[in-house]
Amino acid sequence: MAVAQTATAGEIKDVTNLFTGTEGTYLLPHHAKEIERLKEQHALILFSTGDVLVTAPLKQSKIKVLDCGASDGTWLLDLPRLYPQHEWSLHGVDIGSSLFPPNAGPQASLDLREFDIRSPTAPEPSWEQGFDLVHQRLLMWGLQKSEWATVVKNHFSLVKPGGWIQLVEGQWVERDHPFDPVTHPNLDKMYRMQWWCTENFGKDMFVAYRLEELLKEAGFKNVQKKQFTLGYGALAKSPEWKKRSVDMWIHTFRGLGALLPEGGIPGVLRNKAEFDELMVNLHAETLELGYAPRMNFVVAQKPE
Repeated sequence: MAVAQTATAGEIKDVTNLFTGTEGTYLLPHHAKEIERLKEQHALILFSTGDVLVTAPLKQSKIKVLDCGASDGTWLLDLPRLYPQHEWSLHGVDIGSSLFPPNAGPQASLDLREFDIRSPTAPEPSWEQGFDLVHQRLLMWGLQKSEWATVVKNHFSLVKPGGWIQLVEGQWVERDHPFDPVTHPNLDKMYRMQWWCTENFGKDMFVAYRLEELLKEAGFKNVQKKQFTLGYGALAKSPEWKKRSVDMWIHTFRGLGALLPEGGIPGVLRNKAEFDELMVNLHAETLELGYAPRMNFVVAQKPE
């Protein structure tokens, strides 16, 4: 877990096995087991989308791609497997190099670098207007609300004229129709806890709704969105994923317990014990009733 703080949050306990270079930036769990969760999440997205990684209409045979927030390179490594008609040059950046795998076996094909995407200066000059595709997925918890426009403009400078960008973010809760606290009391508490965490730590819980606008403002054209539904628990798309999806999801939110301030979250939780109880109840409720957030794949083209 990246250590973060606000005036009202008080002291937050450190979590062991920290990845270096992410302190104060990334609010979800950020220890060694997080790589396992990210791979599970990647597998769920692949299953839910029918093995879709890219929705941009890439036509050329050779593609130089940059994954921003690459973690251990799982997304990059699946590109040649799922899109063998292209010859891929695989590049990735992440704010912390501790996530990078050893440079051996399939991973030897990856060019992974420690880099902060909030920086306007590329790691090397050849990266300027150097990529056919720039990809970024699920950084709601990693970027401040005020940083999104800057980051997308930085990406614009890395895309070749005529090249594409793809942003992928989840509509984890419907902005205008959140959960009914009577029928879904624990999912409602989960929503209100997420809202509190994102508001108090400067994140944008509903950034998935703004992706098209951000891309247009940065200068991209041909903006297109494709939406997929992820099924958790009772709404999983196969029996295999019913419990597996809920286990993964609860593992994610257990990390938010480290962000609880003294006195808890008004109207939601009073202390860590109530948080732990919520995790148990949320697991049971999702298995029984299900949870079906949407994943937005938004692509856009840089003008020639």
